[in-house]
Amino acid sequence: MTYAYQNFLAFFTTANKERLDGLNEAHFDGMSLEERSKAFDYLLERVLHGGSRESIGGLFVADPVRAAPIVRQLLDSGKLREDAEISAAWELYQIQADASLIPVFIRLMSSANETNRSNAAFYVPADVLTPELDAALKGMIRTETETLPLINAINKLLECHGITRESVSKEEFSKFYLGLRSDVLTDKEKTFRQLDNLFN
Repeated sequence: MTYAYQNFLAFFTTANKERLDGLNEAHFDGMSLEERSKAFDYLLERVLHGGSRESIGGLFVADPVRAAPIVRQLLDSGKLREDAEISAAWELYQIQADASLIPVFIRLMSSANETNRSNAAFYVPADVLTPELDAALKGMIRTETETLPLINAINKLLECHGITRESVSKEEFSKFYLGLRSDVLTDKEKTFRQLDNLFN
């Protein structure tokens, strides 16, 4: 057994910043092909018990070609935990921009779990603003009471409309952002209309 594989296994007993950052290619460097396959199987066993964001992401680092059909099947079966569903949908979308994955994020934007709501809004792809996604993000912005999910929903809606800190002036970004962060619902609705008019 190489040091790389031992280090991979040791990763799952740590609780430091590295664990929070998740698995990356460095965790697999130095493994033999057989060990990399064993690492994939180790992660898959964890995923089959509901999985996590960490184990799903690790599968795609270890072998994205092998991971994609397996993870898609698990996602469609409804056997994954919510955080694993978000990771699965995001990883699959990176391989193929499939609009059928968007409803996974939309559904989890109303999760009872604050972190999952936040991550659903953060990771949902912004390249295609469907009416359903538009409605879900606006719904979060109208009703979300926790700060991070609200911020992620606002930033994503703006990104869907091509408005980011890099694409527009600081003043223009602030105008839209503060309008959506307002505690006054009429301010939010006015900003929604301004965003909608950008497409007209």
